[in-house]
Amino acid sequence: MLQHKKELQEIELEIRYPEMTKKVSQMIQLIRQYDFVIEGFKGDKVYQISLDQIYYIESTDRKTFIYLDQDVYESRKTIQVIETMIDGSTMVRIGKSILLNIAMLKSVKPYPNHRIMVELSNGEHLIVSRRYIGSLKERIRREYGT
Repeated sequence: MLQHKKELQEIELEIRYPEMTKKVSQMIQLIRQYDFVIEGFKGDKVYQISLDQIYYIESTDRKTFIYLDQDVYESRKTIQVIETMIDGSTMVRIGKSILLNIAMLKSVKPYPNHRIMVELSNGEHLIVSRRYIGSLKERIRREYGT
């Protein structure tokens, strides 16, 4: 049910369900992503990027980049600081320098040397290091009940 209430200062959501299912869990995670915002820079402009737009975040050559569907922004924060800021979100570490938004996952398949390749909904592919496979699988099971 949707209700327009002019007197509200913020959006209020109430989710009622008979049991926690995969779909309900996914819905909750997608809604929670809107609470997380990361500052991104492009040129001399600063942008507030909500987590629901982010596919992954990667650190390369002491710089941190935020990857969206068709855009890339730079962050002035380290990947460790960002990981702490967005704790409890749909982001999960898949490599020493990569955080993946599991809400953007399209598929997962085995890759040589006991690694995993993930395909994102925009068609991009990332490799999950062996060290992080267990935590990725656990997160997917916990969030999506698979």
